[in-house]
Amino acid sequence: MKDQLYSEYFGVKSSDLKKFDVFNGFVNRDALYYILPYKLEHIAISDFKGSYTKYKKYFADIIKLLEHSTGNDIFYKKAEKMFQFHEVGHIGLGYSKSGKNGSGIGKKFANQLTQTAYQLVKAGIKDPEIFQLIGLLEEGIGADRISDMTIAILREDFLLYTQSVSKSLKIKTKYFNFNGKSYYLPFNPHNEPIIFCPRSILTDLPVAFDSDDIDRVCSHNNALRDKVNEIIGDIFDKKTRSLIKRNLKNFILNNPTILNATIDAYKNKGIVYDFDNDPKGDFIWKEIAFDVVQNFPLALKKEKPIEIVNKICEKYQDLIENNGLWKFFHNNDGTHKKESFAQMLFFAISHSYCEANDLDISPEVDSGNGPIDFKIGKGFKDKINIEMKLSTNTKLLHGYKSQLAIYNKAEKTNQSKFVIVQLYEKDDAKIEKAFKYKSENETLENKLPDIVVIDATKKKSASKR
Repeated sequence: MKDQLYSEYFGVKSSDLKKFDVFNGFVNRDALYYILPYKLEHIAISDFKGSYTKYKKYFADIIKLLEHSTGNDIFYKKAEKMFQFHEVGHIGLGYSKSGKNGSGIGKKFANQLTQTAYQLVKAGIKDPEIFQLIGLLEEGIGADRISDMTIAILREDFLLYTQSVSKSLKIKTKYFNFNGKSYYLPFNPHNEPIIFCPRSILTDLPVAFDSDDIDRVCSHNNALRDKVNEIIGDIFDKKTRSLIKRNLKNFILNNPTILNATIDAYKNKGIVYDFDNDPKGDFIWKEIAFDVVQNFPLALKKEKPIEIVNKICEKYQDLIENNGLWKFFHNNDGTHKKESFAQMLFFAISHSYCEANDLDISPEVDSGNGPIDFKIGKGFKDKINIEMKLSTNTKLLHGYKSQLAIYNKAEKTNQSKFVIVQLYEKDDAKIEKAFKYKSENETLENKLPDIVVIDATKKKSASKR
């Protein structure tokens, strides 16, 4: 299977990784999560006990250099060199579509950061914590680069943490050399190191300021707040997003007294991601699939692929409707998981059942007319397309009328299923439209996809019925 979590790849329980606060990421690709540096200040992991102090000292040293600089001298150039960070990689965070490499900070951004740091120092702003805000102040510097910068500064701490966890969980390791020091680290199929990151310092949403945040920062000073409204006005909208960082930086430079309040506001904005409930559904589908396949095995005979697919769909439906999986589609805050969660959960469960039956299953196959959610088949002539949608999808009927017909033609098959996972009873009308279209337009010559509706609406507990 293409996407493997660390727990699956290393053959350990996800709960064991959780005990050590390890982010249970994917072996082969990055995930969109970012480090909140200030969360290291009170982290309860021994390998990171002095990390935040080390992080601040790094920037304090830059500040000292720039205090002695008159601009473009040896002190300035040394500070600029300290702002250059090579890609650490292999930690599984950031924007990378494939692979595990970070963004790094090269000469261009290092020059940009040094100019800003110099301006801050000359304005009397010498708190090293200001550099946590650099993603709010500099264009082109985002949360992924802040993460890479943090990891680069604290690389030894992350390596020792990874080594310690691997030893405790008896994960297979091999020798790797970093800056002349040896570490025994786990590795991927390409024999590249895998570096662990604590879950408790990760967020899924990069911190961003808006006009309300600035208003709160200035709330202690009415005159300053009025000045904010006058200077910044309505720049905080999506069309002028690039102006935000420039204006915020200038505002802090001109009003250094608001620095502490700005740092506090930044820290209050950052929220650590809830990996236990995984509201985005990025990882939990893998863990659920592993558990249910173990607890609810499905015996499949060597029969026609369409019959096997029918049984897998029936099993998926049974697991959701009668074995409690519907709960995972709904988040604690009243929202629901993304459509990809339903698709990947089905894929993970199906893959496990298909492996034992010599049946291929591939997700999102691009056949030239857009992705098909699933293609199951044995041999060129035996293919079954499966399109899976949540009932909340605004293009539900369009998906049924158009998408599968296009995919079927491209894949040279007329065997297909349109699976609707219903999350709310209010979506009944949309689902009925799909059934109505099928009944009014299907003929012997034009067979339309079978429609399968899976009830994932919230169920009342037995005690409340």
